[in-house]
Formats: sequence, structure tokens, C-alpha cells
Amino acid sequence: MKLPNFLLDAALNDLRDRMGAAELGIFRLMVNPYRFTIGELEDLILDGIDIRFLDEVRPLPDGTLCYKDRRVALFARDAVDTGRRVEGRHDLPRFHVANCRVVREARALDAPISDTVAAETGSTELVSAYTVSAREDGDLGLSVCAECLGELAFDGYSSTLEPRERANLLEGFTLTRFFERYRRALAADATP
Repeated sequence: MKLPNFLLDAALNDLRDRMGAAELGIFRLMVNPYRFTIGELEDLILDGIDIRFLDEVRPLPDGTLCYKDRRVALFARDAVDTGRRVEGRHDLPRFHVANCRVVREARALDAPISDTVAAETGSTELVSAYTVSAREDGDLGLSVCAECLGELAFDGYSSTLEPRERANLLEGFTLTRFFERYRRALAADATP
């Protein structure tokens, strides 16, 4: 399909004159690599997006993590349940919501990883190797990193609290409440 030459359209030229728009200007279509495409947003919500290096996930001034223009949780993609239990829970890797000491140390290694970022946790099997996600909590059996909660003082969490109180706060943590407190979309015009 070939478009007509709009510069030859008398009605459009008349309108342009009445608007005082003598200059035609230049239009450039630019793709912002820091904004999500619709397909990437679907991946982020449904399955998470695998990342190769932790420098793809940036810390925000409030201490949370972002990937492109979305606040995310960081999951290890290839976690293995060894059957071990710690404090009554499966001994699986913790997912991260903040730029805690563990994330900073992993970032300093500057080595390839197999993690995922996500905006939900749903019932998708997001296990080990860090997944970036924006998901809601599901039946993954994964727990939030205690250092992340301490870094953000989320719900008053602190390493100085009594062990039972810390355990209750860790167990009661949900990504739903986290994303209610910390908006997923960073751009003002982006959908949450």
C-alpha cells in the first residue's frame, strides 16, 4: 500500500497555514530500550523474563529493584528442592525485592547468571536461577529474602526483632502487598 503525498493535499495545506505551522518538522520513530513492549509485559507477568547478568536489574533510590520501566522481584530460575527443611519450610532459594547485600554481592561478581525477573508469582514454576517477575504470590513455596525486608524495613522488619516476630513477618510477606506499597510501573504514563 502506498500512501498519498499529503504535502500536495490542498485542505491539509490550508489547515497548516491557518494553524501557523509553516515548518514541516521532522518525525523520527524511536524505540526506547528501557520501555517494555506488549509482548515483554505479557512475558513479565506470565512467566518472568530470564536475564543473563544482574546489571540488567537496576536498584532504585528507594532500594527496590527494576527492570526496564517496571519494579520487579528477582527469582532464581533453577532452584532445586533438596527436601531439606529450615524452620519448617522447604530450603529453597529466596526471591529478592530489594538491592540487599546478597544481590549486591552477586552483582559485584559480574558473572553470567540464570535468573528471572517477574511482576507476579502466580502458579508458574518460577524456580531458581533468578527470574525477574512482577507476579502475585502463588504456590511456589519460595520465600522472600529476609535481608531484602530488612533493607526496606518492610512492615517494620528488622534483624533486631525477636526470632518469632521476624519469622511471622517473613511468612506473612506477599508480593501483592509489596506491589501495593511499591507501584510496579515507574513511568507516570505506564499502566500499573
